[in-house]
Amino acid sequence: MPKPARNPIKIPLDIPQAIKRASLYLGRVPGKPADTNEETQPAQAAAPEPQEAHEKLIDITEKAQDVLFEANTTFPLTLFPDTVSLDREKLTVATRSFFRTAKIISVPVSSILSAEADVGPFFGSVHMTSKFFVQNAYSVNYLWRKDAIEIQHLLQGFIIAHEKKIDVTDIEKEDLLILLNDLGQGVND
Repeated sequence: MPKPARNPIKIPLDIPQAIKRASLYLGRVPGKPADTNEETQPAQAAAPEPQEAHEKLIDITEKAQDVLFEANTTFPLTLFPDTVSLDREKLTVATRSFFRTAKIISVPVSSILSAEADVGPFFGSVHMTSKFFVQNAYSVNYLWRKDAIEIQHLLQGFIIAHEKKIDVTDIEKEDLLILLNDLGQGVND
């Protein structure tokens, strides 16, 4: 009897590995050309830009999968917890209104203009402005106090680094978290 097909939703998808496998299959990996004909090699040597762009895109994709911070709103105060996720390239906010439904907003970190945190003794809120938000401000309420402060520090650190034109893509994750957190902290924190 044939085995039933696995549910594709439950299969984890590793995008960087899929891109690498596709590159290998198509023969677009450096040092391993698809054709070894002498007629195609001069054409490949004359146009290295697509290969470099392809490699750079693979590198960016791998680093974009590196989640720097993720926080959920507290359950008793929000029946369906929202999620804030920050990686090297984008900020993603998933606002949930019912089971398995969400409004997901993703913006490039470079487009974030400001990040503010309102904190109380237990909970906090983060207010972000971006040139891509429709109303120019977006808030996530009922985060734990430490999560609201940390996401605000990281976003503020990214904003400062972007204004100074500092490329943070090659910094190790642990070092990047420490540096952005320190850069984003204010004097009164």
